[in-house]
Amino acid sequence: MPLSPETTLARSVLERYLGVRAGEVVVVEAWSHALPWARAFAPEARRLGADPVLAVEDEEAFFLALATARRGGVPRTAEALAEIGDAYVYFGGPEEFPRLLGLSPSDRAGVVDRHGAGWRRRAARRHLRAARLAIAQATPTAAARYGVDLAAWRRELLAASLVPPGALRHRLRRWLRRGVRGRSVRITHPNGSDLSISLAPRRWRAEIGDPPPGSPWIDVPTGALLLPIRPGGTRGTWEANRASFDRFQEPPVAQGARFTFRDGRLRAFEFDRGGETFARAYAAGGPGRDRPAALLIGLNPAIDRAPECAELGERSIALLLGSNRRAGGRSTTGIAYLSVLAGADLELDGRSWASAGRLRNAGALPRSATARSAR
Repeated sequence: MPLSPETTLARSVLERYLGVRAGEVVVVEAWSHALPWARAFAPEARRLGADPVLAVEDEEAFFLALATARRGGVPRTAEALAEIGDAYVYFGGPEEFPRLLGLSPSDRAGVVDRHGAGWRRRAARRHLRAARLAIAQATPTAAARYGVDLAAWRRELLAASLVPPGALRHRLRRWLRRGVRGRSVRITHPNGSDLSISLAPRRWRAEIGDPPPGSPWIDVPTGALLLPIRPGGTRGTWEANRASFDRFQEPPVAQGARFTFRDGRLRAFEFDRGGETFARAYAAGGPGRDRPAALLIGLNPAIDRAPECAELGERSIALLLGSNRRAGGRSTTGIAYLSVLAGADLELDGRSWASAGRLRNAGALPRSATARSAR
């Protein structure tokens, strides 16, 4: 009998991404709308000989408690859950996220990212392995706000979440064979994009199912190669052909971003639609807001246009403007804006690296050099 999508997802995350072993405790934290997905993790954890704990945040009860609480802020239940687990799975929420717009910015951030400093300290002590599952974010409310087909969004997220880390590592190695010592990239596209970038060599990072330094979290789906950009070395034009999504902004969708760079700084920008979101963030961004931070090369073959993770798509390259923290930097800039271009041609140090988003054949590179770059 074929496995259900929920069971298939649970089995993939627990075995391939978190490596759950017999005798461990698996904490599954979920908002109530994600229960159909979360429930499947309990029997799969038991099948592996682990002990599951399913903690549910009932959405209506949460908002009622938030409205009547004597103290501000959001509950810190997640901190207690971190004390008992060896592996941790999180299905985020709430489903009716527009209700958070009435909260203060700090309280809203606490709901969306409820695993703050206290949780991270406890997770570090436990050497916790944790996974955030994007499938919980594809809800009727979010799909209506974005104007996308919910069933198609979910199918794409599920397929991308089932891509095993080994397949992503294979794609990463292929990209690295010629790129490990690359110093400059040129990106061109028939839509008019023509951008030249100087890279920070040997500082490349990967998102392929391993948590970044200092964090227990992996995101599912995942799959990206991050190339930090050298300050001052970006010039030319960039035009995105994938939409950018932000569920807490108005408007929530921006399309047709066009950026012009000179001497490593953003000099002009315009959008076909929805650029108000970017303009507000850019105005409040502070020093460093105009500096490109990194390129992200997508590695996940199942992603094409899925809202909130299009940069992971196998044929996509994304430009990160502002904060470089995702690429391992320490920027305090108040903006981190991703725009995505699919199907571009890439040249590395003057030689063709990818055509229409597809990697060209590359010669072999010594195993040691590839391993160093993948870390």
